[in-house]
Amino acid sequence: MKIYITYTKDSFTKEEIQKLKQNGEIVFLENTFDLDKAPYLDDDSEKILMVDPDWYHWDINENHLSKIKNLKAVCLATTAFDWIDLDYCGKNNILVTNIPKYSTDSVAEYALFLMMSLAKRFPIQMKKDYKMEYSKSMLTTEIRNKTVGIIGLGTIGTKVAEMCKSLGMNVLYWNRSDRNIDYKRVDIDTIFETADFIIPAFSTNEETKKIITDDRIYKMNGNALINVINNPEELYNHQLLIKLAEEEKISYAFEIYDDGKKMYDYKGNIMATAPYAFYTKDAIDRLLKIWCANAISIVEGNNQNIVKKN
Repeated sequence: MKIYITYTKDSFTKEEIQKLKQNGEIVFLENTFDLDKAPYLDDDSEKILMVDPDWYHWDINENHLSKIKNLKAVCLATTAFDWIDLDYCGKNNILVTNIPKYSTDSVAEYALFLMMSLAKRFPIQMKKDYKMEYSKSMLTTEIRNKTVGIIGLGTIGTKVAEMCKSLGMNVLYWNRSDRNIDYKRVDIDTIFETADFIIPAFSTNEETKKIITDDRIYKMNGNALINVINNPEELYNHQLLIKLAEEEKISYAFEIYDDGKKMYDYKGNIMATAPYAFYTKDAIDRLLKIWCANAISIVEGNNQNIVKKN
């Protein structure tokens, strides 16, 4: 069995590499490559791919998968799995694994960091070069006794709810099913109309991408939306939220995904950062450990963290 790894070798510990070597021949592909000339395309041996999304531009489709001979499994370096063609993999008996829950604390903490940044109007401070100015535009707010509305009470949503409750906030949530009696479950429209801070925390798929409609965005009035779950352009009308924030009708925080802009290019209380929500040493250490274990489980026939199309 060959194990192709699209990642940098020095990111792994010696122990992780040794365990992989005990289960197959390892080939590191440390630099990005033309997918049509991927080194494993000329390899007829049985293989597992351990893939990082950046090497594939977040898209492993049927066209590429169909060219790979004797592919037994694809081990994703992400929790998300909507960037690989699961239909093709299922029909061709190719196992797909992901890495659940490795960055729960990291992402939840980042959501709170962005929320606090908006509450304290930190983007405005930066854009004014930290000039002391006691004016309405600089007037901040306390978060204690404010209401946070969480859309999706899964692992990350639950962690955000716990953190917000510990800070004295009121927690509302929407989820397909009733998840927790400690928080009040409401419909999505109520969250957009009444919550001071709105935090999407749902898994992204074709169904959930339709949740945050323009109509719901227009129901926001002086409140804030904080997104740390995915590229905002793929989830809702990102430009509409920017427009309303620049008109000072709402506040908005998100991670920038290669749109050529920087935070200083936006007016209003907009906090825009690089996509670092998941990127902590703790989370990456967990990711690499689980990623290796997933590949080894395929070799040993234990098959952990297998994902399938809903």
